[in-house]
Amino acid sequence: MRLLILISITLFGTTAKSEGMFSWLFGSGKEIIAEVNLVNKCQLDSKYFVVRDLETGKSAMFINGIAKLPTKTKSSIQLQLSPSVKHVTFSGNAAAAKKKMKLVADCSNRNLGDISKN
Repeated sequence: MRLLILISITLFGTTAKSEGMFSWLFGSGKEIIAEVNLVNKCQLDSKYFVVRDLETGKSAMFINGIAKLPTKTKSSIQLQLSPSVKHVTFSGNAAAAKKKMKLVADCSNRNLGDISKN
């Protein structure tokens, strides 16, 4: 068991970047500015999306597909619609914050055919 732990630390710890596996396991949640790149697969303009820190409630708008959010490493952040958008809902999956990351807005239709037949 010790050998397995030693091999894991050697493999992950020696080649890891500051936001790599080693930092994720042993990091202290230091303050960062998360630079979030939006991949927009929706028909809604990117200006209507925000990225929100779920722990602090702070959010940042996307400008030219990039949002800069003050947060901490490993904080949960989520892609959401701007509060200015009414009568439409969208919530992306939460992700652990890191310095550079990509979030995808996918508004593709879901197949609900099996539900409507009942």
